[in-house]
Amino acid sequence: MFLSRLLSNAVLLPGLVKQGWTRQYEDARIILEQNGDLHYLNISARLQRLFVRGGIVTAGVLLFMVMALAVTSVNLMWSRSKLERSHEEVYRALLSSASENGEVGDNLSMNDEQMVALAQTIRDRDISIRRFVDTSMVAVSQENSSMKSQLESSGLTEKIVKIIQQNAANGGFNLDDDVKGNPLLRGKVADELSTNRSLREVLYALPSAMPVPNASIASDFGIRRHPISGQTHFHTGLDLISQTGDEKVHPVKPGVVVLAQFHAQYGNMVVLRHTNGVESLYAHLANIAVKLGDKVTAESVLGNIGSTGSSSTGKHLHLEILIGGYPVNPQKVIRTAQYVQQIQNKQP
Repeated sequence: MFLSRLLSNAVLLPGLVKQGWTRQYEDARIILEQNGDLHYLNISARLQRLFVRGGIVTAGVLLFMVMALAVTSVNLMWSRSKLERSHEEVYRALLSSASENGEVGDNLSMNDEQMVALAQTIRDRDISIRRFVDTSMVAVSQENSSMKSQLESSGLTEKIVKIIQQNAANGGFNLDDDVKGNPLLRGKVADELSTNRSLREVLYALPSAMPVPNASIASDFGIRRHPISGQTHFHTGLDLISQTGDEKVHPVKPGVVVLAQFHAQYGNMVVLRHTNGVESLYAHLANIAVKLGDKVTAESVLGNIGSTGSSSTGKHLHLEILIGGYPVNPQKVIRTAQYVQQIQNKQP
């Protein structure tokens, strides 16, 4: 009954407010009698209007404050409920972690003291994780400096490095998405991890094996005098001679045969395509043991050292490594890749 009246009054309230606000008031006189004497109290229409409208405004402000307090109270209750659910989820995760370590516990009801203890546990673990991240970042930063130094010593230009990065495979793990969802992996941490990944992509793409074991270098990469014409020219590869009698030629890195044929100057020649825009060329072979389209590994045999082609003056292997079509120093590139492999093998 009371509720129905309250709702009925609430429905009528806007009309009453409008009526009181827009009503045309008239001057009024109140007659007071005291000890036989009459006293007159005049109340003007303006004063009546101000009194009524002031009351409406005051009531509106009070009503708004009550509603605001009610909303705030509901929000606080909802936030507390959400926080308690969050604490229970974290507590459940902690219990699961403890059970894996042989500590059993499955009571999820918590009082205030337990919630405070849980918050302290979370804080301690958070500090431990942050310390681990900071320590790890020191190691990552040092590794980045080492890899940058090795890339500089390999003679790879910035243009060559970009070619390798642009030819990297797309898809898979996306570091940016993981960084956005983890506040511990932002800022300098994200920069160092991104740099580390880019450097690794470049270094892992480089060939890491010489095609002939225990070979000596008869002619290095760079400017030299041509052995036949006598003119100065740029030698785009290495000339290797076997020192053990093993004349089998192996790939510097797994890849696919994209060319296997005789060339007027290079003689019997094989070209392999590797990952990230890297290719390798093997010339003056005595024979060709692979065909176009073959997939080869580091143990495959491409042919034997020979002296075929018009530009050969003796039995040797001419090796070239090209990145994006640009020749690079095979000896420096292979040494850099071998150094990185040695560092990785030493890590636990």
